[in-house]
Amino acid sequence: MAPQPPARTFRRHLFFVAGYDPMTVDAHHRIFQRELARFAEVWGVSASADNNPRAVRTGGSWTARSHGPDWETETRFEILAWDDLVRADMNRSRWSHLFGTIRALGDMIATGTIFRYFRTSHRYGIFFCLTYLTLAAIWAVSAGIGWVAAHFSAPLVDRALVGTWIAGRVFLGQWVGAAFGVVVAIIAALVITRLLSKRLRLRQSLDLAEFSVDFVHDRHPDITRRITSFADRLRAVAAKGGVDEIVLAGHSLGAQHVISVIARALRDEPDLGTTLPIRILTLGSTTAKFALHPEGERLRSAARMVHKAEAIGWTEYQAKDDIVSFYKVDPVTLGPITDGDTNRRPLVRRVPIRAMLTPATYAKFRIDVMRLHCQFFLANDQRAPYDFYAFICAPVPYDVLVGTPEGPLAVFREDGSVGAPEATLAPEAATQQKGA
Repeated sequence: MAPQPPARTFRRHLFFVAGYDPMTVDAHHRIFQRELARFAEVWGVSASADNNPRAVRTGGSWTARSHGPDWETETRFEILAWDDLVRADMNRSRWSHLFGTIRALGDMIATGTIFRYFRTSHRYGIFFCLTYLTLAAIWAVSAGIGWVAAHFSAPLVDRALVGTWIAGRVFLGQWVGAAFGVVVAIIAALVITRLLSKRLRLRQSLDLAEFSVDFVHDRHPDITRRITSFADRLRAVAAKGGVDEIVLAGHSLGAQHVISVIARALRDEPDLGTTLPIRILTLGSTTAKFALHPEGERLRSAARMVHKAEAIGWTEYQAKDDIVSFYKVDPVTLGPITDGDTNRRPLVRRVPIRAMLTPATYAKFRIDVMRLHCQFFLANDQRAPYDFYAFICAPVPYDVLVGTPEGPLAVFREDGSVGAPEATLAPEAATQQKGA
C-alpha cells in the first residue's frame, strides 16, 4: 500500500520565557538546534530549524519544521527575552552585590519567608539556604587557612627580631601574624569563590535572591514594563491568528513571568483565548517563592486571575528530582496537591527527570541541581512521558499531550507516525479542547 500523504500541516506559536539567566537569544537558538536534533533522533522523526533567529521587539524567534510518515508541523518558537535585565543585575559593582545580598537575606528572615519555604516545601527551603551555606563553608575554610598562616608566621617574625631593640616588647610577631592571617583568609576566600562561582553559579544564585525580593516589593519597573510588552506581543500574535494554537512556556522564575503576562493580557482583553486556543506550560516553577512572601499579593492575584480564566488551559510539570522548584505544591492555593486529581486547575503532571535521561547521563548530573532543573526545557535522551520538544514538534494539540500521563509516549509510535485518540484526554483537557 502506498504511504498516505501528510495531513494538513499543524501550526503553532510557542513563546518561551526563561528563568533568571543571562543567556542571549543567540545562545538559546544554538541550544535549540542541538536539542531539536536530539529529539528527532530519540523519537524517530525529522526536524530542522532556521539557521538564524529573527529579531523581534520583545526578543527573537525562528521556525522549526518537523515531519513523520503521516504528519508535519510548523512551529514559530519565540523567546520573550529579559536576559539584558539579568546581565545588568549581575554586572553591578562588588559592593552593590554585597549590600544587596545582605539586604535580601535580612528581608527573607525578617518577613518569615524562609520559614514558610520550609513549611511549604522543605526541599526548596534547603535549596534556598544551600548558596548561603556554601558561602559560609568557603569562609570557614578560608578562615582556617588564615589561622594556619598566622600560626606559622608569628614565630618567624619573632625569630627575625631576635637581637633587635623591639624584640619581645610589643608582641610584634603575634600582631604581624594575625594581620597576615587575615589577608591570607580574605585572598583564599576570593580565590575559592572565584574558582567555584561559575560551576556552582554562586553569583547568579545570590543575585536571584536579591532580584526576587525586589520583584516581590515591585522595585523593578523595567520588569513591569517588559511584562507589559510581552502581553502586548501575545495579544498581537493572537489577533493575527494563522496558527492552530498558542503556547506560553515559562521555566523556573519565567513561570511567574508567564502568569503575570497572561494576567496583564486578560486585564486588557478579558475574552482572550476564547477564539484561538491559548495554553500555558509552567515548568520547574518557582512561583510559590514569590507568593509566599507577605508582599506578594499582586502575584498571588495574578495566579488567581489566570486560574479563573477557564478558556486558557494551564498545565504545570513538576519533578521530585528537581529541588529548585516546589514539588507537590499547588501554584495557586500554595497547598499540597492531592494525588490523582485530574480535574484541578492548573492540571499538575509529576514526571521523573531520571526517566528522561540515560542512567549514565543521570549519574553524571545527579548532584548538579541546576542541570536537572534545566532538563525541563531540554530534549530527552530517551522516550519518556514528558519531553519539552514534543510541545514544539508534535502534530497534535497541546491538550492531547497533557491529557494523558503518558504524554508523547501516547502520541508517537516507534516508526515516527502518530496516533492520539481523543479518549486519552483527561476531563479538564477534553473540556478545554472542545471549548476552544
